[in-house]
Amino acid sequence: MGNMTKEIKLINGKMYEYNVSMAWDANHSRRHKKSMYVGKMVDGKAVRIRDVVAVKGIYEIGHLELVWKVMPDLLDMVRKAFPEDYLKIVALAMNRLIYPMPLKSVKAWVEKTYLARIVHEISPKSLSNMLGRIGSDQGKQKTIFNTLMKGKEVIAYDTSALFTYSEGINMAEFGHNNNDVDLPMIKIILGFSRSRNEPCYIRSDPGSVSDIDTLKISQNDVPAGTLFVMDRGFIDSGNFHAMDGKGIYFITPLRRNSQLVDYSLGMRDYFMFRERAIRYSVVKRENFNLHLYEDILMRAYEENEYYARISSGKNIDFSPERAGRIAILTNASEKSQEIFQLYKFRNEVEEAFDVFKNLLHTDTPYLRDDDTLRGYIFVSFISLIGYYRILKLLKEKGINKRISVKDAILQLSKIYITDLGSKTIVAEIPKKSRELAELLGLEPDLFPKSVPS
Repeated sequence: MGNMTKEIKLINGKMYEYNVSMAWDANHSRRHKKSMYVGKMVDGKAVRIRDVVAVKGIYEIGHLELVWKVMPDLLDMVRKAFPEDYLKIVALAMNRLIYPMPLKSVKAWVEKTYLARIVHEISPKSLSNMLGRIGSDQGKQKTIFNTLMKGKEVIAYDTSALFTYSEGINMAEFGHNNNDVDLPMIKIILGFSRSRNEPCYIRSDPGSVSDIDTLKISQNDVPAGTLFVMDRGFIDSGNFHAMDGKGIYFITPLRRNSQLVDYSLGMRDYFMFRERAIRYSVVKRENFNLHLYEDILMRAYEENEYYARISSGKNIDFSPERAGRIAILTNASEKSQEIFQLYKFRNEVEEAFDVFKNLLHTDTPYLRDDDTLRGYIFVSFISLIGYYRILKLLKEKGINKRISVKDAILQLSKIYITDLGSKTIVAEIPKKSRELAELLGLEPDLFPKSVPS
């Protein structure tokens, strides 16, 4: 075969490149031209057709579509508040929700999801810089919180400790924590909306700030008419009077040895709560309402425990008149049964903290400064809302008892899209994934039908 030359041919209006050479044909005793296809001319270069239509990428998308479905309003708030960092916030928030991993590994995760098509710079450094920028802008974060908190909102309010070893975190200070862990910590303040059954507020304070002082700050961040449902750690008469003066309501249990409580007070009525009889009475204390409740089954349990321990030789402190009783102080005017139900709602914020810490734990000890930490907490807060909205959707469909949020995310992650040259198709969908997607109101054959942009 002789030397090859390139030849461009016009075929059906399109240009193609061939390698051409002259070869000896022994059967006919003469030389003839041999052409070898190189490719179609695209932008001045020869590209093989099969390369044009080859699979360019296979991306997970089902779980992303689920998040987009439940969070359009929140993602729109984030876009308006942080337009330059919006896509990075979305990518990191989705990672925290779907498959939490250290910042250094997020890029590898993004590259195997549809996010790779829309997020083009996701290095560890770029993520860290983004967190620092949004963490330093508390005003824009508050704008989002103010939108999430509606008028006359009932908010379960609590704090929790977040421990860190990072020397760059100035907020990390020694302070009181329920776990008796002797490490520098940051105090996280979380508000949980009763009307929407999802988180609506978050803030971080130095670890040495007391719970009572966090409440003094928080009451300035909420509109008049807000009702805080709290635990015993926030009891402070001066604070309560200040909140009352601002038109902010509170519900808090009192300690059993509180001087405000008269346990000889007779129980005038009862109501049923979760198939348990609750007796109650209400009196005025310091211009507030004091509701005294007695859980009859709890009273019997505590008395039985007392006698069982005495019989085993243990000497314990026990006051029969306090057994099974809880006193709640409030400036709200609701009836005793509703006050009790609102107080029980406080458990929701404790559960939210458990979920939140699972979203946070991968990087918290190693974040470099206060602003980066605040940004990280904010992005994780966005993920936390996503978690509760998916949970709400599962409850609405009546499948939450057999399919958890993590189960749903895992099953939908099996739905992929495939790049084939100039078009994108949905890969073959497993039966269970398709059934779940359709049950949750997704249309997998149309993925991606909406993307954050």
